[in-house]
Amino acid sequence: MSSTKRNRGRPLGTGLDDSPALGKVADMLAVDPSLKPTTAFKRALDKPTETAVRRLQGKWKDEGAKYLADAKVRRAAVPAPARRSSAPYSPRTARQVFEAHRRMQDALSPAMRAAHEMMNSPAMLAAQEAARRLHESPAMRAIEELRNSPTMRAIEELHNSPTMRAMRELQESPTMRAINEAHAQMRLLSGY
Repeated sequence: MSSTKRNRGRPLGTGLDDSPALGKVADMLAVDPSLKPTTAFKRALDKPTETAVRRLQGKWKDEGAKYLADAKVRRAAVPAPARRSSAPYSPRTARQVFEAHRRMQDALSPAMRAAHEMMNSPAMLAAQEAARRLHESPAMRAIEELRNSPTMRAIEELHNSPTMRAMRELQESPTMRAINEAHAQMRLLSGY
């Protein structure tokens, strides 16, 4: 018989490895110290549940200082981007962006102007007016009324009915194709 004694009560720990989530939380807190740990837990988890947040809170209480110290070391190791103290951005970069934007507009402006002139040409305006009149014509209204009529709805329901669907499947079946091919062969042999 084994001499190991089983502990009574709830087992200790879940066995889940939450170190990636706790590392993310520590990184978030290192970047923004005013952030509360529970908020960081909810942001770090893909689908935060109450159970997962409570589990992380317990682990953070035990090991949070270690994770936070590691995150601060990682953050200090990454060099901050070089900035001039007088401006938050480089004027040369801004000038280059504006210059590239101006060149792009200059390159596209003849095509844009031609497209604008084409859309506002008398022929295009006349075509748009003709399409509008056709759409509003009595013939189109009659066609629309026919499409929405009870008769057309009944025809559509009949077309989509299980019986018609079965008939279409039967007509497209390999057996029916074989029958049609045999019928065509018979016609050729009989001469008509």
